[in-house]
Amino acid sequence: MVAFADAPLQSIEFNGSVIHRLWESGALPVRLPVDRDAGASAGNAYRPGFTGTSLYLADLPAGTVGVIPMHRQDSLDYIAVLAGEVHLLLEDQELLLRTGDVLVQAGNLHSWENRAESPCRLLVVVLSGERGAQEA
Repeated sequence: MVAFADAPLQSIEFNGSVIHRLWESGALPVRLPVDRDAGASAGNAYRPGFTGTSLYLADLPAGTVGVIPMHRQDSLDYIAVLAGEVHLLLEDQELLLRTGDVLVQAGNLHSWENRAESPCRLLVVVLSGERGAQEA
């Protein structure tokens, strides 16, 4: 089984971006076989108590600058830029990511800005993580 017709697409506005939740699983490791979307009531993977995986699209409108605060999550994120470009702001540097670029992000402090005149679309896979005692 590849997809489930009863898994509803849910979209929310979050810090100036639109998040389209595609799929979530429960706690890791994922119990197989998978027979349902575990996050049908979820808006995004960053809500308190989330433990699992989340697959979503993030659309950052053109000119999304200074809207998304610096933040961090206890997660490992795989992020692919599907369209457009986006600046990843870190504590000590910034990176320009363009269509086709892939980023692996591991709980670091960051923000996003779309300084371009066209929207940016990201495909994001989130794996819940746990920060070590010295990192808390």
